Amino acid sequence: MIKHPDATLHQLSKDALEANGWPPFTGMFDLLNEWPAELPTRRGVYVFLSGGEEKITYPLGESSIVYLGKGESERGVRGRVGQHRGHIKRGPSRKYVGHPAHEWIMARGGFCLYSLAPDVFGAAGMERKLREAFRLLHRTRPVGNGIDA
Repeated sequence: MIKHPDATLHQLSKDALEANGWPPFTGMFDLLNEWPAELPTRRGVYVFLSGGEEKITYPLGESSIVYLGKGESERGVRGRVGQHRGHIKRGPSRKYVGHPAHEWIMARGGFCLYSLAPDVFGAAGMERKLREAFRLLHRTRPVGNGIDA
């Protein structure tokens, strides 16, 4: 795993991913300025981290994590992260105005890391496990995961 100073990222990798036979988060890249050719088309989960020095304050502690997601289509992580990145780079539109993850990344920059599913199933289940582990650590969901409200 690429070293990142966010303790929550490391804890989620250990408690949710590795505890369930998934590889740790890897492949960190800048969402606004990079598009890695090797970003996989396999199923998996990904995390968006806010850029800048200031972390997000949650009810219990703080973290750079803005959003936890999954890539389950035939284009996997690459396809789903690419959709998000396109909306972020284009800026707000009528259809996606106010998506919290996009707004945070547009305002502060951000990074993405991912973990690939060890088999063809389980990305949705792992996304739920990651969000639950985040809730246990911070007593709320990441600011960009509004569907959990």
